[in-house]
Amino acid sequence: MEPPPLPKGKWILTQDAFDLLLARLDSDRQQAGTKYEALRRRLVKFFEWRGCSFPEDLTDDTINRAAKNLEAGENIHDLAAYCAGVARRVFLESLRSHQQEQEGLRAVSSSSATPTHESDARRECLERCLRELSPESSQLIMKYYQGDKQARIEARRDLATRLGIPLNALRIRAHRIRVHLEGCVEQCTKRLLAGRNELAEFSL
Repeated sequence: MEPPPLPKGKWILTQDAFDLLLARLDSDRQQAGTKYEALRRRLVKFFEWRGCSFPEDLTDDTINRAAKNLEAGENIHDLAAYCAGVARRVFLESLRSHQQEQEGLRAVSSSSATPTHESDARRECLERCLRELSPESSQLIMKYYQGDKQARIEARRDLATRLGIPLNALRIRAHRIRVHLEGCVEQCTKRLLAGRNELAEFSL
């Protein structure tokens, strides 16, 4: 069973977009697959050498952005060089995101006030949204993000083998579920916080 329709404005990696990316690597499908895996390995190493916690996820993000721009009609002559440039932007964005998270943690730990309800609401909403998925989708996304670095890579390969699908198809499927979850959690969190605020105002 497929997850519910995605929120508007969210782009997901489709099979057509992925096929377009492969065709840009090589007109021969088998050669394109070989070049694609080599490109992925280089991108993973790029993020690993910079100490990123989840190089595989950042690699997926890099390739997804390249595929999205190809599908939008951008003229990319050297896909490998283009992805290298995208990877640098993704890395810088991950640094800024990590820095913001650390600053937020420091602010909370140094404050005597109780933490906001937002993090609790997001956790509750994540649990709700996971329950709304089909059992197959819920199990897939949980297993896809289990483990760390090499263990995660091996687990994803094993998962693709058990499902009987190529690793690239697994990435597309997991990306679609993740985008759906992000939209579901965002909408649920807004509703939950709004409801709690109304209740707090009423109790006053």
